[in-house]
Amino acid sequence: MMFRLLSKLYLLCLQILDNVLLFQMGQTYLARFHEFADAAEAGGPKAVNRWRVEQQAEWNRVSNTLAFLATMSAAILAISPPAPPLAFSVWLGAAGLSVCGLFIVQYFPIQAFSISDEDMAELVKGCNYINPTFLAIAVASPVIFALWSSILFAVGIVDYIIENTHGNPRFMLLSLVPVAIGSMASAAVMTIASIIGQRVQARYKGKPRHRWHGLPHNDGNGSSSNLTRTSVGA
Repeated sequence: MMFRLLSKLYLLCLQILDNVLLFQMGQTYLARFHEFADAAEAGGPKAVNRWRVEQQAEWNRVSNTLAFLATMSAAILAISPPAPPLAFSVWLGAAGLSVCGLFIVQYFPIQAFSISDEDMAELVKGCNYINPTFLAIAVASPVIFALWSSILFAVGIVDYIIENTHGNPRFMLLSLVPVAIGSMASAAVMTIASIIGQRVQARYKGKPRHRWHGLPHNDGNGSSSNLTRTSVGA
């Protein structure tokens, strides 16, 4: 009884961690790993290779975003009039977090270069290597850092607007309204994405999901057929 209670408490803590601190990226990447494992079983090395190419392309986009955030956060520290303590601190934190994300997004591809496609397929299954949950969080960390850097940057802007004594209150309101609209829109998008993700996962729970077109699928009789897309990637 106590073990079951502790297990439920542990799962609840993980869910809160994923929803609040990780922006649901841990569960999203874990679902992506499950999809990739299913595709690797059916499509073989070609499916693995295509997944790795797509993952590298995503990391390239994230790398550009992190570099842009780091540059903005560092450049805005020289704003005039000088930033108040809170804004200065969160902008500095956003710059540091972006640089850490850049380090990870450069480090992972180099480490993964020597991993064969067969080992990569086994890696996401969690066979004799590492828990897939921890791997999903590690792979998702550059995206998480980019999201948190954006939030810290926005928090600094809000604090700068409020603490700026040189502006007219009417102009202060003019500055706060777009930020407030953007924040509410972002929260709404996250909520909608969370609902859609949960419903898609519930629909395909226990079913293999492949999103690669034209990959050979061996049916066990020596013949091959093409995989068709059954769902949108996680």
